Amino acid sequence: MQAKHLRKKLKSNLSRFAKILKAVRPGNVGNVRVILLSVFAATTFWFFNALNENYSTTLQYPLEFIYDRDDYIAVDPIPENVQINVSGLGWNLFRNSLGIKVSPLEIRLDDPTEVKRIVAASVPSLISDQLDELQLNYVLTDTLFLNIDYRTSKKFKLLIDSTNISLEDNYRIINPVRFTPDSVELEGPSGVINDLPDSILVGIPQKAIDENFNEEISINLPNGRLIRRNPPTVNVVFGVEEFLNREVMIPLKIENIPDKAYIETESVKVSYKVRASFAEEIAESEIKAVADFNTMDQSDSTILPFVKEYPEKITDVELDTTRIKVFFNE
Repeated sequence: MQAKHLRKKLKSNLSRFAKILKAVRPGNVGNVRVILLSVFAATTFWFFNALNENYSTTLQYPLEFIYDRDDYIAVDPIPENVQINVSGLGWNLFRNSLGIKVSPLEIRLDDPTEVKRIVAASVPSLISDQLDELQLNYVLTDTLFLNIDYRTSKKFKLLIDSTNISLEDNYRIINPVRFTPDSVELEGPSGVINDLPDSILVGIPQKAIDENFNEEISINLPNGRLIRRNPPTVNVVFGVEEFLNREVMIPLKIENIPDKAYIETESVKVSYKVRASFAEEIAESEIKAVADFNTMDQSDSTILPFVKEYPEKITDVELDTTRIKVFFNE
């Protein structure tokens, strides 16, 4: 009703202002400035005078929950305001609506972990005595939800997720992955900290790595915004190098061959991988392929050859020959 009355008075003043403007003739334009200043002064006087009356309105009032933040931590964002309907002088309502010199309403929590919700019916008893110069009519916010837990800290072992490191094609890690420190202290809500595994797995976010790696990697965690990490990063170091694909034809050595048996295969193709820095050091003569007649399959007279010897500096050694047919002289 008060707001309706206010609008009615404003409409009446605007109507009078319109009549004054209509009364101004073109020949008297010089008087318009005087008239406008007079109207502005009158309107200003009316506005400030209207603020001296009592009104009711709804406000979003700031809240501050008071509890020991050294021992407790909020798991979910704490409500920052409450919607209330209040009565008071226009001056006070105007100032509060603009947020000028508005002190938050304080709600003290002696045991924050036990308070999960504050219903509207209990809010007036918590805040009514803090509303200086305003009278609380009722609370519009239905429920204030809280989720506050004990603050705790714990040390965790660190591990590097080396199996999922992204490398450029044909690149490999050539030495053990080293990292420091080997542990991290985590501080946060008790429920969150206690749900974590005993070891924290740290992933390497970089993709297609093609050079030696020495980086500070963030220790990322679920609910990371709630957890303080000490330290926040881990230094990870490892070397990488390109591995080249090589194919060579190797003489096939025959072992334990009977007098009347023979094979028609003299050499086999061997493929392998080698570090680029070792490629020129590999001699084909160091690779030995063997066909042993003692391993012949009697059902089809075939032998499966194999690589018996090769340099330690090569990997992924494979023969492209499957089974070799054995022939016998009559």
